[in-house]
Amino acid sequence: MAPSVGRTRSDALNAAQSGFLQLAQLCHAVVAPGVQERLRITLRDVQLPGGHGVQEFRCKAYVGPLSAVTEGPEGRPDKGRLREVRLEVSAGSTCVEIDLGVPTPQEPWALRVKFYNRPVASLFAQEKVAEVVEVIPRPAARVSLVPAGSINLEVLRIVPRLAHAALKEAACAVLGRAIELGVEPDDVEDLCAGARELGPDTLLEPAAVEALERAAGAAKVEIVQRLLKAGVRPTMAAARAAESAGSPEAIELARDLFKQAVPSPGSEGALILTRALDEHLPLVAERLLDENPALLDELPVAGGATAQKA
Repeated sequence: MAPSVGRTRSDALNAAQSGFLQLAQLCHAVVAPGVQERLRITLRDVQLPGGHGVQEFRCKAYVGPLSAVTEGPEGRPDKGRLREVRLEVSAGSTCVEIDLGVPTPQEPWALRVKFYNRPVASLFAQEKVAEVVEVIPRPAARVSLVPAGSINLEVLRIVPRLAHAALKEAACAVLGRAIELGVEPDDVEDLCAGARELGPDTLLEPAAVEALERAAGAAKVEIVQRLLKAGVRPTMAAARAAESAGSPEAIELARDLFKQAVPSPGSEGALILTRALDEHLPLVAERLLDENPALLDELPVAGGATAQKA
């Protein structure tokens, strides 16, 4: 299978026609139980520092858990936990696939690529001239080498199409666990990007909505905003969870979630105040009245029960 160029978000699903998903954003914290995978590493347009020619260097790659790639003895890769592969570079490019089996451990992975200068005249002498460490998988993009140079790097997970439904379920479950563990908003955004790669409906799954509600109940405002932006559906339950947190910031969040969850018509005038009361969101209703006291005057004169609630 030829490596992809200029991938779009829908490419992973289009590739399913050949029996495999090609995933450039779904991290290895999300796996389908018992499903074996491959990893495709593609390097293009290798530019090394010091004028080293492509005929004079060798390349090794180490793949595995991020911690093993970056936090081994003396800052070196922990080779006992990594898969090592030699990359045969020709005309500045190479592509290789690695059989991973069932990826373990279930956590973010990374790739460390090292370039060694080995003159043709010397079979045994070599000197490391550059390297790069990147979290994987990753779409094709130009990355900088250390201490200098650059390459175009793409790393794809190649997963059987039959695992699609299991991956969608796992992606939402991992998202919920990550929020419970207190990960950073950027990590949540990355998980959402991987989930969307499985299809636009992935973040509409009940588990993703439950993750939003947990974040709202913990008043994690930025995480809630990232989830909504990614496509998770706002709910009245999320608004109630935020209101129950009680802080001014949480009540503001509850109001925003409520407004986004209210269907139209019913989102203007006294109707929105009535809906907030009906949804057992008294603090949200109070905030709505603070913003627009005239809402109380718009309540029907005969609407005694609603007026009493207000």
